[in-house]
Amino acid sequence: MKIICKVFLNAFLLLLIFVAPAIAGSAPAGIDSVNAYNMVTASPENTFIVDVRTRAEYHFVGHPELPNGVPNIPLKFYPSWEMNKDFVGKVSERYKKEDTIITICRSGKRAKVAAKLLIDAGFESVYYMTDSFEGSKDEKGHRTVDGWKVNGLPYTYELKEGLVYK
Repeated sequence: MKIICKVFLNAFLLLLIFVAPAIAGSAPAGIDSVNAYNMVTASPENTFIVDVRTRAEYHFVGHPELPNGVPNIPLKFYPSWEMNKDFVGKVSERYKKEDTIITICRSGKRAKVAAKLLIDAGFESVYYMTDSFEGSKDEKGHRTVDGWKVNGLPYTYELKEGLVYK
């Protein structure tokens, strides 16, 4: 009986080794803004941030400022909150499936949805920024807890040709 259990356990462990990565790969991994910044600055030739907020948020709230650029490719359009049917296509026009893509929004929710869409479309290395641009709310409902801006990472209000969604 011990031998049968040991064989079964070994077979089960082997199955987990080969199946678990495929299952885990279907959900995007989260990364905070500081680690995302470090990843991009360490490897700017193939690691990129995509801002999935609305055009108004990108323009009026600011957006990350990085040497390799942070394009605005909205996941949804304001005020209807209709999904951008061209989202994956626009990301695919700009980046290769092998590039590392990190999605950012206001607080992380849209970024996670966007990252999942990219994974489903065949992008191989996708993360979503868990604290994103403005971060979590404090006890008074203000976004002062974490996020790109609160962490003092570089940002701008400048709208650069080629980065603004059209």
